[in-house]
Amino acid sequence: MSDDFYPFVDSGDPAPDNAHITGIRASGADPADADGTAPSAEQATYATRIAVYDDMLSTPRVIVIAPKDVRSYLEEITNTVYRCMREQGGGISLMVIREIVENFIHANFVEPIISILDDGNTIRFADQGPGIEDKERAFEFGVTSADRDQKRYIRGTGAGFPMVQQYLENAGGAVSIEDNLHQGTVVTVSIDPARVMEIEHAAERGGAVRGAQPLQAMPQQQMPGAPGVANPMAPNAGAPVSYQAGYAPYPQGYGYGAPGVQAPGAYPAPQGYAAYQPQGYPPAAYQQPYQAPWPQQPAPPNQGWAPQAGMGAGGWPQEAPHAGEPYVSERGALALSFLAQHGSGGPTDLAGAFGSSAPTWSRELETLAQVGLVIKRGQKRFLTEMGQLWAQNHQQNQQNA
Repeated sequence: MSDDFYPFVDSGDPAPDNAHITGIRASGADPADADGTAPSAEQATYATRIAVYDDMLSTPRVIVIAPKDVRSYLEEITNTVYRCMREQGGGISLMVIREIVENFIHANFVEPIISILDDGNTIRFADQGPGIEDKERAFEFGVTSADRDQKRYIRGTGAGFPMVQQYLENAGGAVSIEDNLHQGTVVTVSIDPARVMEIEHAAERGGAVRGAQPLQAMPQQQMPGAPGVANPMAPNAGAPVSYQAGYAPYPQGYGYGAPGVQAPGAYPAPQGYAAYQPQGYPPAAYQQPYQAPWPQQPAPPNQGWAPQAGMGAGGWPQEAPHAGEPYVSERGALALSFLAQHGSGGPTDLAGAFGSSAPTWSRELETLAQVGLVIKRGQKRFLTEMGQLWAQNHQQNQQNA
């Protein structure tokens, strides 16, 4: 029974060998002693410490798993880590935790320490065993150092780290394998965007990193026709266009209805909307400088963006201190409104208030931080001055609507 693969269900059958062919039973393959009793399972000798960080500004809670037989030991460590991770609001798969916990058997369970960070979205596994010499090859299928005794408790097929890598890549997370300070190995898995960016730097310290991708700031979306924005669908696209009060006179000799000339009242329509066609004017109107800006037609609002207070009837800022506004999605608007109302918050708070998963809100908050609307202090996010201004304008627009 002790030779069955962990964590598969025991079949009760003895481990297979070639005794029926050779007539010689392999040493140690007999699951029963001479007296017919099953041998006792191998015992772990070191306790496992699980540090749960409820707040990065305070000391962690420490849970100690006492050593026992290997199979029960692995099972208890896995279940305890998964339970604590879920209590913190994390969303890491049980499979990821199990595969890495099983690797403690390669370290002979020497001083295993597990840290749960970032609202449960980061878990770090450390030991002081012999370490992993070739960390890059650990991510290749079929590469393993498991011997016969270790395969009594784990699969030992070299599929653990490759499966962890694939899961984290699909989840937008990362995994790193590094050397511990004195000896041993440190494995970090995370689906927290800020921590993923930190894990990328592990390669500079000689670690092996998989799944980390540089997070790109979402493009700042501006209204079509805004200063400095060229619309590829418009005639003469690429030429800079400036809409300001007090237009300079157009060159003489052109009429509003002339081919290839866009009337001042028209602007390129967003994709999917019909362009506004102003009424033609006599060419003589070009002879005089403009005394007032041409009236702008209201543009269809982009999804997730609300016109700010202080805008003119045409939807353009009457006084534009900024060249453009950062793009804010509908989920981002909910997060900013929540932070404005409560002062601070985190992914778990947003998940409880609006649904979705904590990792989803964590990625949304990271996006808002990249455009300067929120800032992270400890485990909480706060509005920056720019974020407070956005929230105030957004609230005023809702009241005026």
